[in-house]
Amino acid sequence: MKPPVFVHEYRLRSGVALNAVSRRREFAGALIQVDGGYGCVHPWPEFGDVPLEEQLRLLGEGITTPVTAMALRCAEIDGAARRAGVSLFDGLEIPRSHYSWSFAMDEEGQMQRVLEEGWRAIKAKGVAKCEETVRFLEECAKAGEAQGVRLRVDFNGVLDRETFERFVESLPPEVLRALDFVEDPFPYDAEAWEIVRQSRNVRLALDKGWKDGTRGFDAVVVKPARRDWRVVARTHPEKPLVLTSAMDHALGQMFAAYEAAVALAEGNAVDLCGLCTEHLFEKDAFFESVRSSGGVLAPERSGGGLGFGDILEGLTWRRL
Repeated sequence: MKPPVFVHEYRLRSGVALNAVSRRREFAGALIQVDGGYGCVHPWPEFGDVPLEEQLRLLGEGITTPVTAMALRCAEIDGAARRAGVSLFDGLEIPRSHYSWSFAMDEEGQMQRVLEEGWRAIKAKGVAKCEETVRFLEECAKAGEAQGVRLRVDFNGVLDRETFERFVESLPPEVLRALDFVEDPFPYDAEAWEIVRQSRNVRLALDKGWKDGTRGFDAVVVKPARRDWRVVARTHPEKPLVLTSAMDHALGQMFAAYEAAVALAEGNAVDLCGLCTEHLFEKDAFFESVRSSGGVLAPERSGGGLGFGDILEGLTWRRL
């Protein structure tokens, strides 16, 4: 008989929208507890996930979605480590991350943090009004030029090819020198991406459409909370992986960090990741426990597994 699933629902709040396809600033999710292990269910309906209520209803019926399947896997791994009294991060190195820019926070303060702590890159969401993104990148390029800070931008596929080409053409030389890659500039099309990549001399990163990706990109973005990075690595063995959080609960953030550390330990090509996202949300007891400096995420170790032991034990849980 399968062990029962217990649930604690939560809501995260951000100061601004977190990507180009969503205007939400409140995000519903749930922690699950199975046989002493914990996982995180944090759907993004904007990207095709069924809403949280439906995720939990299906899970209660024994039916999994990609999101709940990974949450159950997380809970299984986490539970085994907690029962053994060990941290999942023992003996592992978490790859360094870029700085995920928050447009809700003071720009000067964030740039000061990036420079003082030695973050190697800044990643920001791009918007359909490309002029705003160009202005922002220009400011970042000038401020970070002396320290060689790289720039990354994610459009979440909201542009079309022509608009993206105009965007690249409008970038000042200092931005082009600092530009690391553009993620999902427009919906993936192998031929179009390859032509733009070559003709505009710009590196591209693929997230959506990775299953059908063949050429036209330089790196693959993977969110371990949403898919098994091993499948992605086998599909694109020649491309470096950029493992990121799903901009979810701190427990989900730690699961992404663990999987990124495993990928690195197993000899995979792991690029600068996107695991440090705790500052994008209003603080709670979990996020208050997360520390990152210069792109180095400090693992949470209390209680073993993925950590947060005392906080998790103090939550209210209901049987699904």
